Amino acid sequence: MKAHMLTIHELRSDDEITRAFPLMSALRDRVRPETFLSEVRRQQRDGYELFGACDGDVLVALAGVRRTHTLARGEHLFVDDLVTAESVRGSGHGRVLMGWLARRAAAEGVGRIYLDSRLTAKGFYERLGFVFLTSIPCSLELGK
Repeated sequence: MKAHMLTIHELRSDDEITRAFPLMSALRDRVRPETFLSEVRRQQRDGYELFGACDGDVLVALAGVRRTHTLARGEHLFVDDLVTAESVRGSGHGRVLMGWLARRAAAEGVGRIYLDSRLTAKGFYERLGFVFLTSIPCSLELGK
C-alpha cells in the first residue's frame, strides 16, 4: 500500500469511532472495547479530535489530537495518539498523517506541534523534524 493513496477524515460517528478500536488498542492497551467510545466522547468535550487515514476502505492509521494553550508552550497542537496498523508500518502512512496534521494546524494559525514519544518511536519523529526536549513525562498513581 502506498501512503499517497490515503484519505484522511475526522471520525465522528459512533460506528466510525468504534471501528477504530482494534487499531487504537495496539497503542493504548488499557482501553477496553466496552469503554472506548465513551472515553473518546469524554475527550472530545475537551477538544480532542480523532482522525483516521484510510487506504481505500481500510483504516491504516489514527491520530488523536487537541489544540490547546498552556503557559509553558503557548498555542499548540498536541498529538495524544498516533498509530499505524502493524501490517503496513514503514509504508509512510504515519508520515503522511503527521504532515496532514501539520498543514491543517498551520492553516489554523497554530505554529507548533508537541507530543510525548515512546523511545521506540524516537527515530520516526526525528526524521519528521521533531526536536526532543529535556522534560521527561512522569506520573504518580494515587491511592496505592
